[in-house]
Amino acid sequence: MANDLPMLSDELNASLDDKAFALCQPLCDKSMADGQITAFFDARGLACPMPLLKAKVALRTVADSKSLYLIATDKNSQTDLVAFCQKQGLQVQSWADDVYHFIITK
Repeated sequence: MANDLPMLSDELNASLDDKAFALCQPLCDKSMADGQITAFFDARGLACPMPLLKAKVALRTVADSKSLYLIATDKNSQTDLVAFCQKQGLQVQSWADDVYHFIITK
């Protein structure tokens, strides 16, 4: 995982369930300014193309220079989300462990 990943805002931390919070915890330990990630979507268990469609909807609430953090379990979501971000001119950081993680910045 990159050392420059943004942190979750306090409000976003408060909204996560325990399982999702455990997956997001590494982001909370990073040293960037608080509040970079302002939206979170848990797409675990959703089949392709739902993670992409849910990301599109969630990005409507994200301000410029802010990020959406999305987790998914469908392996095709990585290809779909990265291609979408490249096409839309959005920055995306992705990695995988037990799930696929995406930080999409407007």
